[in-house]
Amino acid sequence: MKSVAQRELAADCMQRDVVTVAPDDTLQDALTLMTENHVTGLPVMNGKSRCVGLITASDILNYEQEHADDSSKASTTQFFDPETQQWETVPLSAFGLEELGDVRVKEVMTRDLIWVDRNTSLKDVARRMIDDRVHRVLVMNDQANLYGIISAIDVVRVVADT
Repeated sequence: MKSVAQRELAADCMQRDVVTVAPDDTLQDALTLMTENHVTGLPVMNGKSRCVGLITASDILNYEQEHADDSSKASTTQFFDPETQQWETVPLSAFGLEELGDVRVKEVMTRDLIWVDRNTSLKDVARRMIDDRVHRVLVMNDQANLYGIISAIDVVRVVADT
């Protein structure tokens, strides 16, 4: 008998109403959308409705940390990065939105996308997340048409509901 993870497909448990950003949107726009929608990652869609990247809260915080001037590095805080599963030291300036209005999503986004087909089993989705050390995978086809997104919490939800 097949387990739930083997029976369920990516299409059955993906989030279909996906909030996205464009490559020319600012990091401030992306962070605002993440905050308003309670998500930590956004697919980046080009003008041809193709997924060309992914921007995460960790990407934005890492960018801020790398580009903080020496005076702002003196004031730091710790935050747990779910992508790396490690505590990171982040300058307090990373939490200010004013510096993020000049930087475009395309400058910071991840271009190497982790994705699965709609017919991928949930077990294979979970294995992909573990192997690639990610908390979300895109559900799309090889032409980069985005159908949805599956986060780790979506996988947990399916298992908990069985």
